[in-house]
Amino acid sequence: MSWRTWLTDARDGQVIAPVDVPSFQWQVGIRDASFTTTAREPGDRSASNLTLPWSALPASSPDQRSLLLDSTRRALCLTWSGSMAGDDFGDPAIWGVIGERQDTQQDTSFPISSPLELLSQRLVVREGAYQDGKSTDVIGVDGLSYRGIMCEAGLYATSRKQGGTLPVDWPYQGEKGTRQKTSWKAWNIQNNGCKKLLCDIADLQDGPDFAFIPYLTGDGSHVRIRFEAGSDGDRRLFASTPPVVLAYHPGASLLDDLQVAHAAPVQRVYATGAGSDESVLTALAQDLSGITSGPDPQILRESTYSDTDTDNLAVLESHAQAQLQAGRRKLIQITAQVHFGDQTADNVALSPASLRPGMPVTLSIQGYPSLPDGEYRTAVMLLSGDQTDTAKVTFDILEDPYQ
Repeated sequence: MSWRTWLTDARDGQVIAPVDVPSFQWQVGIRDASFTTTAREPGDRSASNLTLPWSALPASSPDQRSLLLDSTRRALCLTWSGSMAGDDFGDPAIWGVIGERQDTQQDTSFPISSPLELLSQRLVVREGAYQDGKSTDVIGVDGLSYRGIMCEAGLYATSRKQGGTLPVDWPYQGEKGTRQKTSWKAWNIQNNGCKKLLCDIADLQDGPDFAFIPYLTGDGSHVRIRFEAGSDGDRRLFASTPPVVLAYHPGASLLDDLQVAHAAPVQRVYATGAGSDESVLTALAQDLSGITSGPDPQILRESTYSDTDTDNLAVLESHAQAQLQAGRRKLIQITAQVHFGDQTADNVALSPASLRPGMPVTLSIQGYPSLPDGEYRTAVMLLSGDQTDTAKVTFDILEDPYQ
């Protein structure tokens, strides 16, 4: 069992050649991923410089090396292989386009851009509709699901642009739903970044989680990226997947170094939208039950939220409610270490494929000093690690059992 790294074409994902990266760090979360050789703060999803020795490249001339690492044409894919066979491609875990290089005599360094980061550099506008003078075109989207709307944005940012192709599948194109009409105006181009539009939908109160998941095509010749998102009925990823059961107890168990972080509740959210001075759009979301009732009430905590692009009160209210719902009760977040290759009680081998962010998990916890024994239903939120088989797993937030 081992990690492997492959060069691919950035436009269609064709596999070009394996490369040997001696040491690295990786991180995969819902929405985004990164691959780096330098330390990162938790939660930072940006890709930093990756250093690659020239000797790791299957190239013998400057022309060959430059073509293999062309930042306008090439990408890297990190995979986890369950065998030692040299021709085993492995399960793709991270894919990203090579960024601008800095070369030395011994090696070259570069960042990589994940699919979501690439989409931060793509604008949702009809090809040819933005021009000198005035641009009055409006892309109208109506009668689709949230993820159907997200796929429309993705298609306008990729395959519907000249030269905009990326190896991304948008499988929910045309999926019907009852969401309110959405429009993207050409003259509002500064607010039409594809990444922003996707994240704005996901951040609504009932917005779906989404992720970009790399996979190897059936013939083994290409790495493609599948856009996955929760449905209007269930916003979670992998909603129909049975949960993976992970056990913890002091001593030997599937989970090591289990840690629990606690967060205090916020009872009131003040949200602001578009406008200036006294014309700024405002919305208030609050739940004061915890501070106004009971023999031992909590203290009040307040927070703010701002989205200067929102000029629709209903949308701003939805954002405020989403912020409130995310933090209105005392919360905990559990992190632990796992070892890829270990087997669960259900004979599931732990790997970046069996523990993808968004997958449901049941934590069976016994003998932890601050948690009652029992099962905790949650989901994988973040995976991170290095060139070894050890990974840190951050699970989705849970309500604190002691409110």
